[in-house]
Amino acid sequence: MKALGWVLLVGVMFGTAVGFAQKIDSALAPLTFLSGQWTSDSAEEHEEEYWSKAVGGSMVGTYRVVKGERPIFYEFWAIEVESGKAIFKMKHFNNGLVGWEEKGDAVRLPVVESRDQNVLFALPDGSLSLRYERKGDDLTSTLLRVKNGKAQTQIFHLHRSQ
Repeated sequence: MKALGWVLLVGVMFGTAVGFAQKIDSALAPLTFLSGQWTSDSAEEHEEEYWSKAVGGSMVGTYRVVKGERPIFYEFWAIEVESGKAIFKMKHFNNGLVGWEEKGDAVRLPVVESRDQNVLFALPDGSLSLRYERKGDDLTSTLLRVKNGKAQTQIFHLHRSQ
């Protein structure tokens, strides 16, 4: 009887592992180059970004800035597929997880362009966009905000962490 129990347990575990191996959603396949941990260090601060693998029609990630010995800023996001399109959904937090957006709100940026380890998420009106480009072990993200006709660009250079 014990042997049967072990056989069943192994069968359930193996079946679950095999059953969980999923095909990557075609809307997320061009974004898989983002998966992994990325960092940037300077004398003033440490930045790190983490992207999960594409599983279950989604990817999740975090970004954190640490100055001195103290975290000062966080971002948490999910990329989910809606009607066949990848949508980047992000929330911002100060230290202590004090949120910027209202509880039910998030920044939502659909993929508007994707090619060869380069993806652009953007609002339809062009007021906010975020581009990621990977070259080897380097990842550059470019944030563009347009407000009252004035463009503000921030560029972040990260390197793959081991």
